[in-house]
Amino acid sequence: MNAMDHVRYLAEHIGARGSTTLEEKEAATYVEKRLTSFGAPPTTETFRSARSAWLPAALFWSITLASGFVFLAGGRLRAIIALALAVFGLVSILLELLFRPNPLRWILPKGDSQNVWARIEAEEEAREHVALVAHMDTHRTPLVFSSRTWVRLFERLVPIGMGFAILLIVIFAVGIVLPMPILGAVALGPMFVATIMLILMLQADFTSYAAGANDNASGVGVALSLAEKLAKSPLKHTKVWIVLTGCEEVGCYGADDFICKHKRDLGNAAWISLDTIGSFRGSPVFLSQETFLATSKSDEGLLDVMRSVATAHPELGAREIRMKGSYTDGAMGFKHGLRALTLESHQQDGTLSNWHQPTDTINAVFPECIQATESLVFEFLQQLDRNVRPDPTQSSTG
Repeated sequence: MNAMDHVRYLAEHIGARGSTTLEEKEAATYVEKRLTSFGAPPTTETFRSARSAWLPAALFWSITLASGFVFLAGGRLRAIIALALAVFGLVSILLELLFRPNPLRWILPKGDSQNVWARIEAEEEAREHVALVAHMDTHRTPLVFSSRTWVRLFERLVPIGMGFAILLIVIFAVGIVLPMPILGAVALGPMFVATIMLILMLQADFTSYAAGANDNASGVGVALSLAEKLAKSPLKHTKVWIVLTGCEEVGCYGADDFICKHKRDLGNAAWISLDTIGSFRGSPVFLSQETFLATSKSDEGLLDVMRSVATAHPELGAREIRMKGSYTDGAMGFKHGLRALTLESHQQDGTLSNWHQPTDTINAVFPECIQATESLVFEFLQQLDRNVRPDPTQSSTG
């Protein structure tokens, strides 16, 4: 089977694979069967995850709005309560955007999910570890992702909204020291913005899940295709982990759980994330960094190898970019100190095609881009393996 066969099965036969849903579990079962057939015995590990990427933000804006109403009731005590609520909400959402534990994660609904992984041992002594990572779940199709205009608007609304949330905190602090009736009128502006943001967050969770042919059946398809090749012809000195994660779309819960459970065995592994690599009429890209709230920088050593491969194979059309306003499982590699690198595919205007939209179907996937990405990663692995240096602690005999 080739990568497109896997993409077609996931996107058409199973379809939408929302985080913690039965369809996500069905995708995991499919992955298990394929890895077993390749001679790479898989392991499935379950974990608990948030069900939604939007509920934490909805709760934050609800808390922000509630703090405003408390402040409008008047009085120094209410201003203190409003300030405490607003600061609590802001700190919580910032921690959430950094993929850190926070009260929002503690109180929101959870569900069961799973990672499926397999190890392909090196032909000889393993001196390098590489994890090829792709997520199985798909995102919802909210209004804010429904068109490029909406995406651009949302990219501006988020920092504007956060700015108004901080302004509201300043108003509350001033209200504690200098109670003035006019502060209530000033607070109405940020409260209006909070209302708009809350509506958008709630709307998202009433939309259907995408079929996710590009995001991210494409990444899973390439990971499985490479697993089949490597199981037949292992790398000489490189152990390869094939890691198919759950719940990336709601905050990388699967990747985080996997690294926490296997960090000792992974050591200083290269963590290679394959995400949304079949953009229509797109070409492969590799990220020098990805910025969500914080910036996750790719490993310079891995970037050098990928740059050399891209230069040696211009026919693959690979290029290096920086990404802002989104995240991948690569962020978890960076968070845990692994050598991270993410591959995607972008259209010529720099966008991801059909991203979190109902149109992310098999008809919108570009097979040539998927094949180019698979070839790029395969050559990258070969080059990385050739670069492995002998163990200096072992002397040769003869």
